[in-house]
Amino acid sequence: MPRRMAFPRSKVVSNSLAGAQCQVVCALAWFCLILSFSALSAAQQPQPTGWEWQNPKPQGNTINSVRFAEDKKHGWAVGSNGAILRTSDGGFEWHPQLSSADTTLYGLYVVNKSRAIISGARGLIMTTANSGGKWTVHPTGTKDHLFSVTFAPGNPLLGWACGTFGALIATTDGGITWKAQATHTTSHLFSIAFFDAANGIAVGSHGTLLVTNNGGADWKAHGGFGNALLTGVSFVSAKRAVVVGYKGTILETDDGGATWRRLDALVTTDLLAVFFTDELHGWAAGDGGAVLTTADGGTIWLPVNVRTNPKLTTLFFVDENLGWAAGADGLVVRTDDGGLSWRRLTEGGREDLSHIFFLDNSHGWAVGARGKILFTSSGGKTWTVRPSGTNNRLNAIAFVSQRVGFAVGDGGTILRSTTSGVTWEPIVVEAKEDLLSVHFVTPEQGWVVGARGVVLHTVDGGDTWRFQKTNTFNWLEDVKFTDPQHGIAVGSNGTILRTEDAGETWKRVDQNLREWLYGLDFADAQRGYIVGGKGIILRTDDGGATWTDVESGMSTNFFAVAVGGRDNVVVTGEQGRIIHSDDGGVTWEVQPTITSSPLFSIVYRGGYNLWVAGRGGAILRRTDPLATVSIPSPKLPPGLRNSPPKLQNAKNPDDDDIPRAIPPDKKPLRPN
Repeated sequence: MPRRMAFPRSKVVSNSLAGAQCQVVCALAWFCLILSFSALSAAQQPQPTGWEWQNPKPQGNTINSVRFAEDKKHGWAVGSNGAILRTSDGGFEWHPQLSSADTTLYGLYVVNKSRAIISGARGLIMTTANSGGKWTVHPTGTKDHLFSVTFAPGNPLLGWACGTFGALIATTDGGITWKAQATHTTSHLFSIAFFDAANGIAVGSHGTLLVTNNGGADWKAHGGFGNALLTGVSFVSAKRAVVVGYKGTILETDDGGATWRRLDALVTTDLLAVFFTDELHGWAAGDGGAVLTTADGGTIWLPVNVRTNPKLTTLFFVDENLGWAAGADGLVVRTDDGGLSWRRLTEGGREDLSHIFFLDNSHGWAVGARGKILFTSSGGKTWTVRPSGTNNRLNAIAFVSQRVGFAVGDGGTILRSTTSGVTWEPIVVEAKEDLLSVHFVTPEQGWVVGARGVVLHTVDGGDTWRFQKTNTFNWLEDVKFTDPQHGIAVGSNGTILRTEDAGETWKRVDQNLREWLYGLDFADAQRGYIVGGKGIILRTDDGGATWTDVESGMSTNFFAVAVGGRDNVVVTGEQGRIIHSDDGGVTWEVQPTITSSPLFSIVYRGGYNLWVAGRGGAILRRTDPLATVSIPSPKLPPGLRNSPPKLQNAKNPDDDDIPRAIPPDKKPLRPN
C-alpha cells in the first residue's frame, strides 16, 4: 500500500494526534508557523515586485496584527512577506504600502492616523510619521524575531517589544533607539502590554508570565502554569489584567500581577489574542473562528463564532461596539455590534486551489476545496464563483474549447460543462478513487488519472469512460499526452508510466527514484519536464523514454511545472517558491515572490502571461519580466529519496458564508 494513501493531496490532513504527542504538537504549532514564515526572509531586503494578487484581495498573506487610530477610520494591518495594508475608511478599502523590509511583520502599534510602529522578524522595528508614505527601519541590537510591540498609553515615547528566546527591548524616544531589558528567560515571548509607564506584563511559551512595576527595569516571573503556551495579554484596569493562550486558557489577576488564577472559558480552542477597551468590555479570538466576549471585565466569557471558522490571529476594538479581527489568508473582518456578528472587509475565497487552467490569455478557471470553481474572462482581474454541484474537492480542470470543459476530483468525481463553465453536470463512472488530473489531446479523446493507479480513458468526448490497466497501485498525480498515442503519467514512489498505444498498455520507466512526482509538462513531442519532492526535476529529450536529472540544487518540494518553449520552463512549489530556466534546466533562476503559501499549480503562456495558484485560495499573476539570478545545477546522480507527500488543507468552508461588509450610507439624511 503506498505511503501516500494516508495523506493524498486531495484529502484533508487529519490533525488528530493522540496523548502527549498531540499536546506537544498543539503547543508548538503557532510558534512553528510563525518561524516558518520568518525563515524565508533572511534579512531586510526590498520587497519583491513583479506580481499582483488576483485572489484573495487585497492580498492573501497571513495578517498578524491589525490596529486603528482613535478616529476609527485610519488603521493598518501587517503580516507575512512584508505585507502592510493601510485604510482610511474603517477598513472598507485597503491599500498596500511598500517598505524596505521583505520579511514577516508581527507587531503593530498605532499612535495616531499618521504615526505607527511595526515589529518583525530578525529584530526589525519600523516607524512612520507620514501615514506610511515612508517607513524607516531602526537598529535594535537584536536579531530575535519581535512578535509584539506596545507603548505606554498617553506616552508615545515609551515603548517595548518582545520576541524569541526571551528577547525584550525598550525605547524612550518613540522607537528611534532601543535597549535590551533583562528577562532572565529563554522562553519565547509572544505578547506584551503596559497599563502605564511602570506596569507591564509579557507572556509566552512554557507558561512564561513576566510582570514589571518599574517600566521593565526588573521583570518578575510567575509560575504555576505548566507548559501552557500563552499568546495574548491585555490590561483591564491598573490592577486587573487578562492573559489568553492555547486550549482555551484564560488567566486573570486583580492585584497588578502579584497573583493569578485560571478561568473556565468553556472552550478548548487555541486563543491567540485578547483586547479590552475599558474595565468591562473585552474580547478574545483564536483558531476556528472563535471569538469570546465579556461585559464584566473578564469573569464571564460568552462564545461567538465567525462563520467559516477562519484562524484569527489578531483583534482590536476602538469602543464597545466597533472592532476588527484578522488572520490567515489575508482575511480581515469587522464588527459594529460588539462582536456578535462579523462581516468581511476582504474579497475572494480562501479555499485551497489545486489547479488553474487558462484556455487563452483571458479565459481561465481554477478549482479546489469543497467543489470550488472560479472563472475569469479578464485574465484574472476578477474571478467569479461557478456552482459545481458538488462539495467534493476538485483537483484538476481542463477545457477542450471555450464551451466544453472537464473537472475531476475526490471520490471518482468527473464533471462536464458545455456552457463555458457556467453550469456543470456529473458524469457517473465506476471509479470511486480520488481523481487528480485530466488531459484531452483531442476534443473526443482524453484521460483521467488518480489514486491507486487508476487511469480512465474516453474516446467520445467524455460521454463514457473505461479503465485502462496500469499494473500499479501508486498514486498518479498528473498525465500528459503529446499526441493520441503517446503519453506519460507520474506519481508516488518515483512512478513514471509511458504509453505508445493510447494507453492500452502502460510501461514503467525506471529512474531509480522514490520521490513523489507531482507534475509534468511537454514543450513538444520530444522535450518534457517532471517535478517532484526534494527538489527533483527531470527532463526528457526522447518523448519520455529516458529522463535526465536536472536538479535545481534545492530541497523544496516542487508541485507544478509549465513550459513556454523547449528551454523555457517555470516550476512552483512549497514556501511560495518559483524558479525559472531558459536553458532547459542547465541553470535555474529564483523568482522573488510575494507569498510563502505553497503553490500547487501554474499556467505559463509566455511573456507576462504567467499565473500561479495554491494554498488559501492564492492566485497571483506576473506583471514584470522574469528575474535572471542564475543558480548552477549540481551534477549529482539521482539517488534514492523519500519525499513527503504534497499536503492539502481544505479546512475552510465557502467564504461566501461570511457576509461582505458594506460602508454605511454617506448620503445626508432627508430633513423631516
